[in-house]
Order: sequence, then C-alpha cells, then structure tokens
Amino acid sequence: MSKHFLQMIATILCALLLGGCGAADQGTISMDQYPVAVPRTEEESEEEADEEPLTDVTGMREELYVVVSIDTEERLIRLALPDSLRTVQYGYTRGTQILDDHGQFMSAARLAPGRVVTISELDDQAQLTMIQLAGDAWYQENITRFSIDDSLGMLVIGDTKYRYDKFLRVFSGDQEISLEQVSENDVISVQGVDKQILSVQVTTGHGTIALEHTELFEGGWISLGTKIYAKITPDMTLEVPEGVYELSVANDGYGDTKTVAVERSQVTTVDLDEYRGEGPKTCLVTFEIHVADALLYIDGEPVDYEEPVELRYGVYRLTVIADGFETWERQLVIHSQDATIQIGEPQLSEETEEAVESVSEETTGSSSASASDTAAAADSEAASGGESGTSSEDVTNSSTESYNDYLDTITDLVQSLVGLENE
Repeated sequence: MSKHFLQMIATILCALLLGGCGAADQGTISMDQYPVAVPRTEEESEEEADEEPLTDVTGMREELYVVVSIDTEERLIRLALPDSLRTVQYGYTRGTQILDDHGQFMSAARLAPGRVVTISELDDQAQLTMIQLAGDAWYQENITRFSIDDSLGMLVIGDTKYRYDKFLRVFSGDQEISLEQVSENDVISVQGVDKQILSVQVTTGHGTIALEHTELFEGGWISLGTKIYAKITPDMTLEVPEGVYELSVANDGYGDTKTVAVERSQVTTVDLDEYRGEGPKTCLVTFEIHVADALLYIDGEPVDYEEPVELRYGVYRLTVIADGFETWERQLVIHSQDATIQIGEPQLSEETEEAVESVSEETTGSSSASASDTAAAADSEAASGGESGTSSEDVTNSSTESYNDYLDTITDLVQSLVGLENE
C-alpha cells in the first residue's frame, strides 16, 4: 500500500472517532433515576429482611393489601399481601392521592393498621401515586358479639360464620398481635372479602385487675361500675374491658370506693389495704317499699323498714314477700354511709314509662331496685358470676345492644314483682 493511502485511512478513522464523541445534545443516553439509598443500621436491616424488594409493580391496581403500619412523618406505608406473611414498604408524597372506597379524598390518618387497600403504579421517583381503601372488601366495626374457633379457623360474628387462615393480620392499636390475645370481651372491627376475613382490629381491648392483700375482704364482694360483680378470693384477678371504673369492695364492716383505670393489655394492681379505712363502718339504709303489707328480709331475718336500717359494710341477701306477688330477691352490696333502696313502683320518667309499656303491655304490676351512687344492688345471676365476675352480655359498646340491655333490665325489674294475682 502507498503511504498516501494509509494516511487517508487514518484520517477517515479519526473522523469517525471524533463523530462518535461529538456534542452531547446530538445523542443523549439517559438512565432512570431512583432515590438515593440511605444507609441502614444493622437493626433496621434485620427488621426489613423479610420485606420484598420494590421491583415488580405489574398488576398492582388489582391486588389487595393489608395496611401493617403507616409513618405519616416519613411518609412510608408498610403493606402485607393477604396470602403471604411477608411485607412490602413503599413511600408516598404530598401529591399521593389517598382515597376512601368511594373515591373521595381522605387523610392518611384513616389508613389504620388492618385496613385493606389497593395501590397504583410508582412514579419516576419510586413513590406511590395513589392509595385507596378497597371497594371489594367489606368492613364491620364495633362488633361485640363474636366467637373464635381456632381449631376450625372460624370467626363467628353474630350468627354468621367466616373463615380465616394463617395469614390473618390482627392488630391492637398500632401493634400487631396474635389472635390468641383477642378476648371475647373486646370490641373489634373486621375486614374481609366474601366469607374470608383478612384482618381484625381490636378497638376496645381488655386489661387485668389483680387484687393484693385480700385477706380482710375474702368472702366479700367487689364491684366495678354497675355490671361487674365478683366474690373476692385470695389474690384474685379479673379480666375486664379497658376503661375507667368505680371500684368498690365491702366485707364485715370495711370497704371503700375508688376510681381505677384499666389499660389495654396491662395489669392494674389494686391494694385492698387501701380500701380498709377505719372500721367497722355502717350504712344507714332507707327502704321505700311501694307494696302494701310487704315483708322485708335481710339474710333471712325479718326487718322493720319503717325506719332506716343500720347495716355494716358488706354483702346482704335482700328478700321481699307480699301476698299476690312473686318473691323478689337481690344481692345488696353496702359500701357507703347512706343509701336509699326503692322497691315497688318508683317515680319513673315519661321516657322510662313509655319503655316499660313497650316492653310488656300485659304486665299488671311493677317493681324496681335503685340505690344512691354509693351503694349497689345486683341481681343474683350477676352476683354469682364467680371469679370472672362477668358474662358475655355484661359489656357492650354497641348502641343497639346497649338499648336492648336497658330494655331487658327494665323487663326484669317489672316482672320481678308483678301483681299477677294468680291470673
């Protein structure tokens, strides 16, 4: 080859190379941008070891997820698939649309653990553009009547049976718990699809009251509010719904009433030495019996109730007998300086009278048992509740069940001393 030919080839190659390295605006090569990785501590890495990588977003619009947690400060939401024990975590922004099941905007605070959602594809910053409460999932709240059969994987709400599997998510507040920690005295919310339950949320939980220094009061009675009664046994414990109670104890001339707060999943210790006070104490009880010639018995002994009766703090069996009336019996807990007990026909308000008439139009007589806020009369069924002191019907947060309980109570009072006169 000639020297000139080689020089020409070299010139052409150089031109080609220069063309390939030309101005940037002639052929830009771009890459997708991803959030800069933030270094994780060893503890955080272990916590997220079970989380799936955010790589495959195909079909997310149709998939259902259960909210496990949401961090509104860091704008992170952690989700679980209904058929997996693993979780995924996504970020969201101020621009992310958060919608209810009707497509209306709502706050992120409503995305509580246990809610079932669908999500959209990610934006170019790998953030969610939309989170919506699942329209295909039903939601029931304020459930008080339910039972759990773990051997069958069945949860019965009212009279309806639902199934659940090992992937069921259960929450108490912001904490994930096991189904075994749910008490049938709790109030729950449930979300599911068809007959399959996907999540359970405890909205009103239970705690435990543990009594110590019970010696003086053993054999006496403890009451919490107006519905929970139990006979005191050595170092007893009571499982009760969370809340604030007026706790009263009484036995053999000693007793007192104090306010206690029961927190969810916590043990509240009550020292009964603090309820001892100076004793023995007595209560002046006024009986107002609105039945002619009725006989009053306390612990089987006849009592003249024309004047107030002095009784030591404690628990008594109250019996009223009158011709033509059914015998009326109640458990009476005395733990105050004075009290008034009405039996027969009390002064009812118009609303109460209407309720009584609607419950039993055929009733020909009426009765009641009431006391001041420092004394309590409980029927024999509630008072004989044993160490648990409660039944499945003792506590409810449902307005319907509360109203039914109220009517049942009115019915019991009306029919306990009815003047059937041997019809």
